[in-house]
Parts: sequence; C-alpha cells; structure tokens
Amino acid sequence: MNLNSDGAKVTRKEREFQARRREIMNAATRLFAEKGYHGTAMSEIAKEAEFSTGSLYNFFQNKEELYFTLLLEKIDALEAEVMAVTASPGDVEEKLERLIDTIFSFFIRERDFWRIFAEQQSAFESGSKGRFAGAVHDKYLRYIANMVALMDEGKEKGLFKDLGPEELALNFFGILNTYLFIFVNSAEKYDLNQKKKVVMEIFFDGARKR
Repeated sequence: MNLNSDGAKVTRKEREFQARRREIMNAATRLFAEKGYHGTAMSEIAKEAEFSTGSLYNFFQNKEELYFTLLLEKIDALEAEVMAVTASPGDVEEKLERLIDTIFSFFIRERDFWRIFAEQQSAFESGSKGRFAGAVHDKYLRYIANMVALMDEGKEKGLFKDLGPEELALNFFGILNTYLFIFVNSAEKYDLNQKKKVVMEIFFDGARKR
C-alpha cells in the first residue's frame, strides 16, 4: 500500500500526478545543467519531458517555482545524508571526517546544479523570489543545527577549546564552504577530494583543546 507523509493512502491519480511531476523535474535538471537557468525556457523543459508547454503549468506556476522545488529537494537530500552521519556510531572526529566526505561527494555529484545557484544567488534572494529564499534559509538553519549538536558533543567530551558549539559549527562550515565555493565556480579542473584532509587539519589546528 502506498502512503503519503501523513500516513494516508495515495490514490492512483495522485501517484500518476507525482510521477509526471518527477519527469518534468528530471527534464529541468538536465536542461538547467546544460543551458543554465536563464538559458532554459519552459517550452524546452516541456519538450524534453514530452509534455505540452501548457500542461507544465498544471504542475508548476512558473520556472522559478520549478527551480526552487528542485533546490529545496536537493537541500533536503543533503540534510538527510548529514543527519545519517551525525546519528551514526563513532567519535566526533570520525564523524567530522565522514561529514566532509559526504558533503564533498554530494557537491561533486551535483556540481552543475549548484553552479547555477551560485551564479544566480543574489537574484534568487530578491524580489518575488524572496519567499523561496526564506524556505531555503530555514532548511539551512536546520542543516547547521545538526552540526551544532555534534560540536556540543565534542565539547562535552573535552575535544574542543572553550568555544560555543555554534561558533565551532560556523567555523567548520566556513572552511568547508570556502573549498566548495572554489570548486563550484572554478572553470578549471579542481580536485575537491584532495581538500578533505586540509579541512580537518585547519579546523582542528584552531579548535582542538590542548
């Protein structure tokens, strides 16, 4: 039996709607990666997904909503992977190493999509797109909260200096995000995997209790 997130039975009509919606989202993902956000028209997404252009608007109001639906879905996927690591067995240092590997691997897989977001971030956060930016911000705060809890665990076990867990988490992500930004925006080949050890060394050189 197919159930939705509220535990209610999903009808065949609803399953078909979601399957068609997924086809549109998959087509949009391919075209956004190939042509960029502004270079992709709804008519092209419709053609790629084998829909009429008009029928797309039964699923998404416009291209903005389609893009941000994809963005929020990817953030949810990343958050789920991060939560799986933070909730897994192991000491804090081991979990941080696995987190770096998990986050870097995620961005390597999704590099084209995140490049579009980086290029258009200021525009996406303004005007009519502000309502989407609020949802992205809320999800980012939950993402950070997972890291704060892990840093708090490390503090309790005497691993870190006398710094607040929020400060530790933000510093960790600051180092991580620097390399992610370079990777996403680099026009040349950039081996992100080689930076995993560097992130750990920089963070623990400053944060480890001695």
